[in-house]
Amino acid sequence: MIEKTESRVLKVLITGGGTGGHLFPAIALAEELQARQAQIGNLEILFIGTRRGLEARIVPELGYNFRKIWIRGWQRGWTLHDILINLLFPLRLLVSLIQSYSIIKNFKPDFAIGTGGYTAGPPLRTAAILKIPIFLHEQNVLPGATTKMLAGKAKQVYTSFAESKTYLENAVYIGTPLRRSLQTVSREQAHYFFELEPQRKTILIFGGSQGSKALNSFWADNIYAVVEAVECQFIWQTGQRDYELLDNIFSGNPNIHITPFIHEMGIAYCAADVVISRAGALSLAELCLYGKPSLLVPLPTAAGNHQEANARNMEQYGASILVLQKELTTDRLTKELIELLKDEARLATMAEKAKGLAKPDSARLIVDDILNFVELNVI
Repeated sequence: MIEKTESRVLKVLITGGGTGGHLFPAIALAEELQARQAQIGNLEILFIGTRRGLEARIVPELGYNFRKIWIRGWQRGWTLHDILINLLFPLRLLVSLIQSYSIIKNFKPDFAIGTGGYTAGPPLRTAAILKIPIFLHEQNVLPGATTKMLAGKAKQVYTSFAESKTYLENAVYIGTPLRRSLQTVSREQAHYFFELEPQRKTILIFGGSQGSKALNSFWADNIYAVVEAVECQFIWQTGQRDYELLDNIFSGNPNIHITPFIHEMGIAYCAADVVISRAGALSLAELCLYGKPSLLVPLPTAAGNHQEANARNMEQYGASILVLQKELTTDRLTKELIELLKDEARLATMAEKAKGLAKPDSARLIVDDILNFVELNVI
């Protein structure tokens, strides 16, 4: 392992963002590297992202150095706005490659880590051209475009799902790096935190950091049916867009705790008996870490329909129930939830299956592997 020296500075470039699913694994790896400073010694971490992505706000708030590039993802719609954005893509790519070259030549990283998304493409491609070792983490069952494009140039590709190895030759199944800030408290403490009744079954609903219009609309029409059928209560993260409207409708009901955003997701998981969510890889890793039965409604417009592939994988292992978004026009989701809440044995089995898929040491194992490579090949 790398030996600490007074003069040596280990420089690490990290890139990946646009959404929390790509950003938070990157932050988890940065946190793990920082936790090794007693061993590593001097350490410099630089994030590359975009001004539009979640990283532009969160990374500087956490105290990391952050540089922006002009890249933007390919739009899958056919509106005039989407078409105009896509027409600019070749120019954005060229400019982002030049920006990445300037940033990397100035920073001189020892290695680069990418966690996917369009943000990571130009910096990692540039790093590979400059003979800087690159490492990739792929969160989804079906590898994204950035991972597929750069896997052959990476020293190692780490995956969240064992099934991803089918698509990637030099892949190691290691799980999703999770942030150290995720808390674990008792169920009683979690209920007290959210001012919930401890004797009631608790359902956590969230559709990602921005909320889900489809899930919010469905539950606005159907949540009372579940509350009436089963003695239960809800923690409902609506996202900022729909919060005010839904809060006005449900604020008087003590069994429905509505919030635009949950900062303490670990506590929310600890309070929940069942989780209803999208099927982003980061959310699934957290469900497994906390051992939570889930009903997954994949985002149908996700690139390559990767969320449905993720959800089907979880269902195959018996940890989740898959409900397609088009099925929200039926009562299937409420029926599945009510039946599950009444079936203690099935709840316990699904929780056990989810827990069995957890990889709590992913960040540590990835950083161990990278530092071993660096010691042997770089320093």
